[in-house]
Parts: sequence; C-alpha cells; structure tokens
Amino acid sequence: MTSSGDLLQGSVKGRDGLEKGLQEVLEAYAKLPESKRRPKLVDGEVKPQPEPPTNGLVLTIYDRPLVRDAKYLYRLPDGDDFGGLRTHAPHGQRSSLWLKEEEWKSLVPRDPKVGQVFKAPTKLAKRIWLYGLVPQTLWVVEESWRPDSVQAGELLVTVEAVSAQTVRLRMHGSVLLSAPGVLHTWPERKFVKNIENRYDARLEGVLEFDRVKNKITRFDVASLGDFSGRWFAGNKGWQEATRAAPLPLGFAIELDPTAYDLAAERRRPRSFMHAYIFRGQEAHYWDPDLWLDEWKKRQRQ
Repeated sequence: MTSSGDLLQGSVKGRDGLEKGLQEVLEAYAKLPESKRRPKLVDGEVKPQPEPPTNGLVLTIYDRPLVRDAKYLYRLPDGDDFGGLRTHAPHGQRSSLWLKEEEWKSLVPRDPKVGQVFKAPTKLAKRIWLYGLVPQTLWVVEESWRPDSVQAGELLVTVEAVSAQTVRLRMHGSVLLSAPGVLHTWPERKFVKNIENRYDARLEGVLEFDRVKNKITRFDVASLGDFSGRWFAGNKGWQEATRAAPLPLGFAIELDPTAYDLAAERRRPRSFMHAYIFRGQEAHYWDPDLWLDEWKKRQRQ
C-alpha cells in the first residue's frame, strides 16, 4: 500500500512465491510517479489508537505451541513433531491486555508482609484467563473463549520480599478453560464434527512494585498447559488435537514499558478481543461478569 492509498498486488500467489511476489511489487512501486510515492497531502481522517487507561498497565502477551519430550522438558516443535504439521503462524503471536489502576493496585497489599498469601480479585483473574490466554497461533482470530469458559481456576499472590524500595510478589495458580468448537475442512468449510476446545494450565510469575515511584515495574508471568481442540495448520487446514494427544501450549506475559511513552500515532493497537470481540461493548472488556450475564440472557431468548 502506497502513501497515497494505492494497493500494489503482485501476480505471484502462494506461500512459496513470497520472494517473487515482493520483488514484483517493489518493481511496480519504482515505476510510480513521485506524486504517488510521496504525496504532499493524504486525504482521510486521522484515527490514532485509543489511549490506555490512566495510570494503568499494558501487558504484552505471546503464545506458541511447544513440545514436551520424554523427560518432560519443553522445546519448540521440530522434525516430525505433531506429525510434521505446523501452525500457520511462523512464530509466537503477540496480543495484549490492559489493566486499570485499581486492578493492578489490588495485587499489592497496603501493608505487605513476607509470606502473606491472598487471592487475586476474581474479575481480574477472569480477564487474564479469558482475554489474555487466547491462542492466536492456533486459532488465527477465528475463535475466542466464551464468557462461561472458565470451568475452574484460582490465581494467588504471595509476598516474597519487602524492602523500603520494593515489594516482590509471586503470582501463581491454575485454570481450566473450555468452549465448544467445530472442526471443518479447509478451504471448503465442510462440517466434520463438533469438538471441545480446552486449555488446562498452570500460571507462575513474578511481579515487582516500586514503593517510591508507586508503580509496578515488573510483570513476568508464564502459563503452561495442554490444549485440545481445533487448530489451524495453514495449507493443511483445521486439525484436531485430542485429549489423549494434546498440544503443549505456552503463554508469556510481560509489562510493556513504552505503552505510556509512545506518541498517539505510534501507539500499539489493542488486542483482537478488545478491539473486535467487544467492539461497541467496551464495558464487557472491563467486566467479564457483565459479559456473562448478558450472554446468558441472549441464550434464554
């Protein structure tokens, strides 16, 4: 896409023709007049990415399937793993989760004591599970968890160290997510059978709170568990991972330190769940219980 809004498309298609296709597009771009390549004015409304909540946190989340070997060690898929099948995504996929100030503050005790253990607020835990643990590498934004997908789960916080400057916290827990799915052929989309999408995982991580700056400076949490259900293998179409042979699936959650420093035109976009699933229903993003209540009403109707 040129700066003037002209779409350049190469005639070479298919995943094996990417290099030739890009070269074709570059050659077409070089033949355009200067006015098309570097217009003095571009018409259109400027729509910067929405600003994250005041004094909140922006968490960056990556997910990708892994392989568990005979010694229960994890590594990236290779060779004949998964029968030689691979996800359509070439690497870990990026998503995000926004937290309000009152949410992250609920994870830091007012008078922290080493060894203190408490539960993270239920709504916050649900937001992390339902909106953060969405396997983009497997689902290619065609699936999401439903509001009733949390079958079981607990998210705990333990105070590990306290000083005049810092409070170090351990976040740990587990979750079982489940939602109905449909396996179909690709690209014909012929129905094959109904299946269950399921993720059974444990979460473990470290949070650090700067008492002087009154802000969380570290949020490193990992989720590791077994996924069964439908997943997309590119040209091989939709596949099924069974409960007997699940895909080990990992998520890495980290703090985005630049989220509040970037100019509006450079701000990273919101997650798929935030921008599209909850488009026009912003309240559901911040309150999963409200999302569940309204979903139940629609089911009864």
